[in-house]
Amino acid sequence: MTKNRKKWLVSISIAFGIIFIIIFIGLFIGLENDKKVSAILALGILIILLLAVLLSYYAIIEFARSRDLIKKSFNGFIEEIMTNNNIGVCIYDTKQEIVWSSSFIKSTFGKDFVGVKINNALAKINNKHQKIKDIIQTRFEFKYKENNYEVQFWPLSNLIIIRDITSESLFKIQTKEQMPVIGEIEIDNYQLYQSIFSEEQLFTISKTVIDAINEYADKYNLVYRQYTNGKFLIFTNEHTIDKLISENFNLFLQIKNRIKDTSINKISISGGFAYGWTSLKKKMEQAKKALLQAQSRGGDQITIYSNIQPPIYLGSNSEILNDNNRTKIRNIASNFEKKLNDPDIKKVFIYGHKLADLDAFGSAYAVWEIAKAFDKEAYIIADTYDNTVKQLIYDNFTDKSSIIYNSNFALRNTDEKSLVVFVDIADPERTDNVNAINQVNRDNIFVFDHHRLAKSIEFAPKTNCYVETGSSSAAEIITEVISFFEHKMAISNLAAQLLLNGIYLDTSQFSKSVTPRTYDAASWLESKGANSLKSGELLKIDEQTEEKIKEMIKNIVEIKKGYFLAYSDVEATNDEISIAANEILKIKGRVASFVVAKLSSSKNTFKLSARGIETNVQIICEAVGGGGHFSTAAATSNEDLETFVDNIKHAIATTGRQIKNESNIN
Repeated sequence: MTKNRKKWLVSISIAFGIIFIIIFIGLFIGLENDKKVSAILALGILIILLLAVLLSYYAIIEFARSRDLIKKSFNGFIEEIMTNNNIGVCIYDTKQEIVWSSSFIKSTFGKDFVGVKINNALAKINNKHQKIKDIIQTRFEFKYKENNYEVQFWPLSNLIIIRDITSESLFKIQTKEQMPVIGEIEIDNYQLYQSIFSEEQLFTISKTVIDAINEYADKYNLVYRQYTNGKFLIFTNEHTIDKLISENFNLFLQIKNRIKDTSINKISISGGFAYGWTSLKKKMEQAKKALLQAQSRGGDQITIYSNIQPPIYLGSNSEILNDNNRTKIRNIASNFEKKLNDPDIKKVFIYGHKLADLDAFGSAYAVWEIAKAFDKEAYIIADTYDNTVKQLIYDNFTDKSSIIYNSNFALRNTDEKSLVVFVDIADPERTDNVNAINQVNRDNIFVFDHHRLAKSIEFAPKTNCYVETGSSSAAEIITEVISFFEHKMAISNLAAQLLLNGIYLDTSQFSKSVTPRTYDAASWLESKGANSLKSGELLKIDEQTEEKIKEMIKNIVEIKKGYFLAYSDVEATNDEISIAANEILKIKGRVASFVVAKLSSSKNTFKLSARGIETNVQIICEAVGGGGHFSTAAATSNEDLETFVDNIKHAIATTGRQIKNESNIN
């Protein structure tokens, strides 16, 4: 309503008011003088009242019209703002039917969906939509044509807001892709190469690695710096690291194929990368940890750490050249001796893995003898053993209660001044006492293991950990440690025999995973009273076991060339399943074997035992929740047999793609 029109209405109203007052006064006076005049005045009043009513009606109509215009203008303005900002709104009733929707909904999806149930409407614009039962806190994203949308429910207001987040999603992706990644690459055993190769060969090795990195730098957004011989620092971003992961870091992990000199073609490199953390310092620390983890798992692989997902392991298709240098084990033996000489240390608790085998038990007993030689209270903590160890304990220990104790005893007696030693295992959760280190000072924990680590060791100092994947067994490692204590102790014939049993078991009687150091350890043990004939006899099986093994592997199938799987619901012991896996590999052309059977010690647990010839079966077992060594690994599952076997088949098909690798160290 314009200002002139408002003034006109006010003036008319005032004029009619004055006229009405004059007529009313005249009527009052006329009633006393003349009836005719009174009638005329009364008619005038009626006319004025009628005009007043008409004027009021006109004023109300004009006011309502102006209010409606303002409302329409405001609503249109709000809807235009929402549309321009890619926001759509739907209003629904108590029956969850849409009663109104904004123009953005119709223009984007081609329909306003008025009268349509919420779930039906969402199903039409999102093929992957799942029926919503409770919309109180529902928020989800979907893709329609080429755009991404976010749906938000406001149940208190009966509103659904659909927002186009394509630009936002793209920005987030681009921001994430440009986040920095720090990596460290190291040539495996470079110090060993310096002692056995010529300057020309060392130059060839370094140049080959640098050429591979330069090739990546030319192809991707990546820069590097060699900060010492054989070690490189790499800077890149998440977009590049995703591409490198998708192609399995082939240039790095196939580096040996780029060298024509057959005398040095066993070269391999390990790498660690880190992303996700905002702090560059933290990324650098994690990259170094990732590199250490890659090397602890046997080298020839890339490990990628992130704060948003589990570690990624790539490669490990071959065993790296073993370093016969004993400096590292001499250092840890020295640290171990210092701890044993510490007067504050009164008790030593020794752990092997669950269902201890000959290697775990033999190593534990040898450490028990070391601790006793230093006048410490020593305890082997074990609740479970395989059948071979049970028989061995029965035959050799008339009173095992003075040596072997259960996990409850350890929980009651372990304290900060106790020394805890893990043999043939590097994860407390895989022992019979998951709380083994809860009461223990971190500096009083030692680890001696030969398995490839599934996760880094954070519970003990690096100077207290010896994890050598090139060793045949934990027994070999402990034998080398004891050799440094000859000035302090004399190993018993029994301990020597138990250690040799462990070596015989894990090398399948010297048919795999054998190095010169393995032979040296075995020879040293025989000089201390061990008998190889006894070790061989211990591993023999009876006719009943042989029949069970035949039953377990009778339905053997080849999953892919060289990879064979046998499975059944036959109940068997750990030993029997392991023997069955070894049995499969006795036939030429087979490079990996996998046997699944039900554990006789558990009603619903199936055990997978895997063996490989120059083939990494560890990463396959890790894919189904297990782990182990390069050529010897295992896993257990409470899933039904069919599901467990399907998972194993998938792991075999998608992991360890090389049928035969370049390594012949076995």
